[in-house]
Amino acid sequence: MKVKLLTTISFFTYQLSISQTEKLLHGKVLSNKAPLNKVEVINKTAKTSTRTNELGEFSILVKERDSLLFFSKDYFFTRLKLTSENLKNNNLVVNMVIKAEELNEVVITSIKFEKVKFDAEAVNEIQS
Repeated sequence: MKVKLLTTISFFTYQLSISQTEKLLHGKVLSNKAPLNKVEVINKTAKTSTRTNELGEFSILVKERDSLLFFSKDYFFTRLKLTSENLKNNNLVVNMVIKAEELNEVVITSIKFEKVKFDAEAVNEIQS
């Protein structure tokens, strides 16, 4: 009986230790197929973060079911919950959507243009 109990406990401990191992995840952050530099990549679960390089690439330690946040000033933030498929693939591609630009003030001015003068002789020369 003790052997069965120890075997069962060992098995569950082994499964728990395997599922809790961290892995270095590599990925790329894009917007309209262009890489984004200096995007903050935050592992909300582990409370760690990193930034993308000039090619939009990043590496961060993660576990399955961790929540990643991608934040940049000019883009809407993106949230992603990691699955085992993301970890197996190890090449995460995240597309971010740019925020619409808001203007503080718009000034409309009236500009008057001179009327276009019509010269019938010049038109005839162009047509011939």
